[in-house]
Amino acid sequence: MEKIERAKSTIWDFGNEILYNLCKEHFEHLNEEVIITKTLFIGRIYAAAIERRKIKIDQINNDNFYITKVAPAFKNSNLDSNLKILKNSSLNNIWEILTTHKELQNILKKITNLDKRSFSSKYLHFHLPDLFFIYDTRAVNSMNENYPQKIPNKYREIINSEHVDREYAKFFCKCLLLKEQLESESTETITPRILDNILIHP
Repeated sequence: MEKIERAKSTIWDFGNEILYNLCKEHFEHLNEEVIITKTLFIGRIYAAAIERRKIKIDQINNDNFYITKVAPAFKNSNLDSNLKILKNSSLNNIWEILTTHKELQNILKKITNLDKRSFSSKYLHFHLPDLFFIYDTRAVNSMNENYPQKIPNKYREIINSEHVDREYAKFFCKCLLLKEQLESESTETITPRILDNILIHP
């Protein structure tokens, strides 16, 4: 299919590859400099920076916010344990994928008082690109407009669980369905990156 061929290569591939390599070579969250670099680069390049609209009562500047809030939050979390479990997993492990996304959201909500749904999906995607679909308003709107679909009952229990983020879970399941549909119509393997390109440039 022509749209799949177009989605396999874009002008943004070189920049994305830098982020993929950064997270591959520095996968864990043990070093504060690494944490700050990864969160800053991914957040700001993908218009989902953690500090955007952070709690008003926090009057410290953005640099201090990353040093005193973001780095310790990541370093003292269970994120590495969750990522390690998923490292050799597949998209079939929906529960672990969605609960890991939710746990990262919870970490960020404690320091921003906001649901950082988009950032969490993007950050996790660059660490495990075969497991996490990229969530943002453009992708969601494109999904709803160009690929409307009903989520099967088999996913309902997961989506309604308090241990996942409902909005991301719904989007994730729709991505799975679209991936299956596109793969059934072609001989290509549709990765989360290719699917994102298809959604952004339908």
